[in-house]
Amino acid sequence: MVDLSTIKALTWDIGGTVFDWHSSIRREVSRLASDRGVEVDAAGFARDWRRGMFETLGRMRAGEAPRMNADRMHRLALDDVIDKHSTLELNSSECDELNNLWHKLDVWPDAPDAIKALRGKYTVVVLTILSWSIAVDSSKMVGIEWDGILSCEFLERYKPEPEAYQQASHLLLLEPAQVMMVAAHYGDLRAAAAAGMRTAYVPRPGERGEGHDTELSPLPEFDVNSTDFPDLAKQLLA
Repeated sequence: MVDLSTIKALTWDIGGTVFDWHSSIRREVSRLASDRGVEVDAAGFARDWRRGMFETLGRMRAGEAPRMNADRMHRLALDDVIDKHSTLELNSSECDELNNLWHKLDVWPDAPDAIKALRGKYTVVVLTILSWSIAVDSSKMVGIEWDGILSCEFLERYKPEPEAYQQASHLLLLEPAQVMMVAAHYGDLRAAAAAGMRTAYVPRPGERGEGHDTELSPLPEFDVNSTDFPDLAKQLLA
C-alpha cells in the first residue's frame, strides 16, 4: 500500500474515466438516425469512432501522420465511420457539427462530488489526450473545477509515452512518485507506473457499451483499487 502522504497531486484521465463518451455519442447518433428515418447501430458507431481516433493517434505517434489535436483526430476518423455506417448520410457541415459533441460529453454521475472533495487535499489536474478545449468545455458544462488541465496537444509527447507523464510531473514541480494517475484504463495506468507515477484504478462499467467492457477488475499492480468514485475519494482522503 502506497504511503498517501507522499502523494501531492492527482492527474486524471477524463475520456471514459470522468466523461461518458459512449452514451453521449450513442444518444446523438440515435437521434440523428431517427430524424432521418434510417436505422444505424449507434452503439457500434460510437465505438468505431473512438477506435478510429486512437488509430489516428497511433499513426501520428509513429510519424505516419502530422501532429494534430484530438478534435482533428476525431474529425478525420468520423469520415471513415460515416462510410462504414452508410445509412447515416451526413454532409461536411453536419459532420463538423457532430464532431462538436465531444465538447459536450456526459459526466459519470458519481464523479463531480468526488473530484471536488479530493481538491481539498490534492492538486487535481487533468492529463488527457483529448484537446484542451474538449476538457474545458465538457468540464464547464457539468461544473467540474480543476486545478489545471494538461492536454497532450501542448506536451511534447502523447500518452501512453512515458515522457507525457514525466513532463506532467515536471510542470507540477513534483517527482513522478509524488503524482498519482487516476484512470479506468489498465494501459494508461501501466504506462504511468512505468514512468514512475503512482496509480489509482476506478472502474467504469458501461464505458464502451453493454457487453464490451473488459477492464472492470481490480489488479494488485495498482497502488489503489476502488469500486467507484465515492470509494476512491474515501480511500484517498482517509
